[in-house]
Amino acid sequence: MKKKKMVWVVFATLFLLICTTFFLHRATEDPLLAKRIDDLASKGVTEISLTSLTDFEWNKAMVYGPYTSKEIIEGSLNSKFKGSTQGIEYRDDIFLLVFAKDHYVVKTVKLSRRGVDFSKNDQLLTTADDILKIH
Repeated sequence: MKKKKMVWVVFATLFLLICTTFFLHRATEDPLLAKRIDDLASKGVTEISLTSLTDFEWNKAMVYGPYTSKEIIEGSLNSKFKGSTQGIEYRDDIFLLVFAKDHYVVKTVKLSRRGVDFSKNDQLLTTADDILKIH
């Protein structure tokens, strides 16, 4: 009886460790932020302060164009990326705005390329220099 209980405790502990490892520091998608940026862009706004729109912690962000690999994103942000890239590696219809906190990507925002150009955002954005340019 005691051995069975011990086996279950070990199994439960291993299961929790595996789940924690998989879900810890996993980037989530933010469609609400994408909608807010899209709404501002459709109103003709050409510069958006990202800190005024975000309600999560981040200290660096960057916009990536079509066909950008996960490795390029990780290298340019010096951050580990767990989560969906929303298929940017294979798509030419979106930009991907990626936010990181320290060494982990925390949020991704899919930005449509239809009628909006985010390609001038080729430098690292920080909370001190957080202006997203729209052309």
